[in-house]
Amino acid sequence: MKRLSSFFLALFLLLAVTACKKDPPPVLNVSSPNIDVQNSQGTGTVSITANAAWVTTLTGTWFSISPSSGSGDAVITITAQNNLTSSDRSASIIITTGQEGKPNYLRKLVTVRQSASQLSLDVNSITFEKDAGSKIVKVTANTPWSVSIPSESTWLSVNPKTGSSSTDLVFSATANTGSDRTSRVVVSYGDTLRAIDFLQKRAANSAPSITVLSYPSNNSQSISRLTQCRWIASTDADLDNITYTLEVSDNSSFLGTDGKFLKSYNAASEISYTIPELLKENTRYYWRVTASDSYEAKSVSSVFNFVTGTLGGYIEGEFRVALNNSKGTYPNEIIFLGDGYTVADYVDGGKFDTDVQAGMDAFFNVEPYKSYKGYFKIYKVAAYSQDSGVTQLDKNIIKETAFSTVFKGGSSMESDSRKIYEYAAKVPGMEDTYTYDDNSSTFSPPRGKLENVMVILMVNQDRYAGTCWSWSTGQAIAICPVSTSTSAGTNYRNIINHEAGGHGFGRLADEYVTTANKDKTIPEADKTNLITWQKYGLYPNVDLTSDMLTIRWKHFSGREGYSAVGAFEGGYYYTYGVWKPETSSCMVFNEPYYNAPSRENMVKRIIRTAAGVRVNEYVSGILTPIPNDPYSFDTFIANDVQKSRSGAAMLFTKSVNPFTFVPLAPPVMLKVNN
Repeated sequence: MKRLSSFFLALFLLLAVTACKKDPPPVLNVSSPNIDVQNSQGTGTVSITANAAWVTTLTGTWFSISPSSGSGDAVITITAQNNLTSSDRSASIIITTGQEGKPNYLRKLVTVRQSASQLSLDVNSITFEKDAGSKIVKVTANTPWSVSIPSESTWLSVNPKTGSSSTDLVFSATANTGSDRTSRVVVSYGDTLRAIDFLQKRAANSAPSITVLSYPSNNSQSISRLTQCRWIASTDADLDNITYTLEVSDNSSFLGTDGKFLKSYNAASEISYTIPELLKENTRYYWRVTASDSYEAKSVSSVFNFVTGTLGGYIEGEFRVALNNSKGTYPNEIIFLGDGYTVADYVDGGKFDTDVQAGMDAFFNVEPYKSYKGYFKIYKVAAYSQDSGVTQLDKNIIKETAFSTVFKGGSSMESDSRKIYEYAAKVPGMEDTYTYDDNSSTFSPPRGKLENVMVILMVNQDRYAGTCWSWSTGQAIAICPVSTSTSAGTNYRNIINHEAGGHGFGRLADEYVTTANKDKTIPEADKTNLITWQKYGLYPNVDLTSDMLTIRWKHFSGREGYSAVGAFEGGYYYTYGVWKPETSSCMVFNEPYYNAPSRENMVKRIIRTAAGVRVNEYVSGILTPIPNDPYSFDTFIANDVQKSRSGAAMLFTKSVNPFTFVPLAPPVMLKVNN
């Protein structure tokens, strides 16, 4: 009995100890949170460390694992399907142990990543000569691929036809005894195709027909030293593309040795070419043209000769000084460019020269420019256009020109400002000093001298229109068509006065009222815009007040000779809320007269530029005195030879029909972030 009691006591103690012992904490770890597998036959492994049973869940269907569950430590093998797409992909293995929501629950995530299929070819087209031959195409790939040649292309073969990695494909062509033959071969991998175009040249090829020369004609005399050679297009029996090479020499043997002249020019597919240099005076030159097809078959024209005269011309991009300044330490500079002028217009004394001179005459025919002409230096720069005239969108006329000038409709115009300034910078000293952000696609006008230089872009089109493009940093491009209109205010000279003399150099505002704004009051937004541009030093000829004690031109009040200066409502496109200083001026009907405050602003710029001091009276929008300012109002008054409108100007205004007159387009104003 005593022995039995001892047994039960021992059993009780054992059970008690067992009941008090706690389960060990759960353990679940993985060897890596990310597993990368190849796109083709991709496999991988991940090790699990665990002290209990675990199970897995997959978030993707493109791979499998083994084992998918277990107890304790294990190694899971991942087997992925081939990724035949062009995109990388990923999915997860979710491993858990214990019961969710309980203390023994653990969860681990393993991301399986598989790269995309990639295949590239080093070429996408191959040309075989007519003879049998082989060509190699390099394949760079990480995926299975195959090559497919069209069944009808029996002349072409490849080795190997399939593969699963990078290699060289050897394409072989049999000899061609017939015409050109082509084939498109496809290299496929997954759901992607790569094509290679093959051409084998024909067995026989016809050369282009002999080119017929047209100008200068044979034995012609007194040809301009700026010569454009022209010919009639050749034909090709095989319909091949034809290119031309022009040769010019001072000897009939076309030798270029021992000091002889021989130049060869690639004219591409054009049937004319301008020799890009001035030829010698009174010299006989020989020229011929070679026509070549895409198979290098050639035909050479007969040889023509011509004798140059003394007439020269402008080389593409050449600059010349049209007027030198005789006053001032520094000149007020203007650059004339032309758009829609072909090479024929650039002979000395030709249309380009004539139009520049007419523009200068118009500019300096009006005060104050007439009296201050000695302070100006004028340049002209040649820019050849392929076509004469320019694009007119409203008339569906398209032209290829140097500066891509466009008539947009009405009197509005635009051009390629970037290209314009590239040519303006050909004048020495006009180099752009600004450092640009290479990643920026936004045009920023050039800095340096060009900030205070006006460009006049003459447009070789007989049409009334014009637009001035101005930047807050001071640059201006006045686009001025060479209009021959005889209607009041619509001639080239009127456009020059308004766009170049008024907006471009004078930095004036328009003083007319548009049809759309007739009987309207200027809104707050336009008031703000006006004030903003006045703080950039522009628009001195309009104001938002009629109070002669505070108006911008108050200092003219009471001055002898300036009784015409006052406050006249209507300007800056609106009938009400804006005042101009005189009843009419160039900024209304393009008449050859600038009002007194406008003339003053022009003279300020002229005198300050000549002295090399700051032109703008505003600094960061604040009216700031100019140190050593050479401008004096009293001196301006003393030298202002035309203090009011002349009888001719008044007669001009009366000749304009205000109901039918179309004003020039408002200037395009562009702010530059410094």
